[in-house]
Amino acid sequence: MQMCNLHIMPAMFDSILAALARLMVARAVPFSELSERLKGHYLQAAQEAARQQAGGKITDSRLSVLTGLQRRDIARLRAFQRKEPRPNPLSRLVSLWQSHPDYSENGLPRALPRNGPAPSFETLAREIRQDIHPRTMLDSLQAAGTVEVGDTITLVETAYIPQSGSDEQLAYLSENTGDHLMAAVENIHSDAPPHFERAVHYTGLTPEQIAELDAQFRKGQMDLLNGLNTRASAMKTTGSSSGTGPGRFRFRAGAYFYSKDEGDT
Repeated sequence: MQMCNLHIMPAMFDSILAALARLMVARAVPFSELSERLKGHYLQAAQEAARQQAGGKITDSRLSVLTGLQRRDIARLRAFQRKEPRPNPLSRLVSLWQSHPDYSENGLPRALPRNGPAPSFETLAREIRQDIHPRTMLDSLQAAGTVEVGDTITLVETAYIPQSGSDEQLAYLSENTGDHLMAAVENIHSDAPPHFERAVHYTGLTPEQIAELDAQFRKGQMDLLNGLNTRASAMKTTGSSSGTGPGRFRFRAGAYFYSKDEGDT
């Protein structure tokens, strides 16, 4: 029975693997490159698991048993480094624009002059990054349809959405999906699931009904996310109530709505 479970288990993850394979093929990533990077993540996960289970020295033989990798692969992969995502300055800029009292009023972003003293787009951009010219940020936001530029600069989208197919968009996909999956994984391995993760799913609906539900979902989620953004920004501005300085924790809260014609192959 134990051997049977080992063979059946990978099939349970076909939904995840199918989506990943579709992305890799669309981006022309050879399987060999994906496989090599996945080996590195396997090794890191095994090292963490071994530390928690036994402590002390972790041998290559034990890591080989946990991962199925050969010991020569393990020796080679010890130098593997996970690439930590860099915070996107444009997302932070849009967030600050909507939450900081200098740049918003009653929760609504102000129309800003391009240059000059605060509040202006120039000073807002400088608060986010000193090493990127405000014009560069503005051009990127305008190209993405996040702002409209006239006599003043107006924020027309509540979030910065990178252009379709760009490296920035792929980075968002990786970060958002990675955190969502990690929340689910930690819930599975905990007696008391630490993360909120819920979904609603129905079949047998018409395109019109899907469109109605989609619109309701979008509005509700944007209201929620905008409220979280305002509160989190205020917390960052005021600092820790205990006076201990900045905290070490981060959070990501997201949502998705996916629909599919079940007649599709």
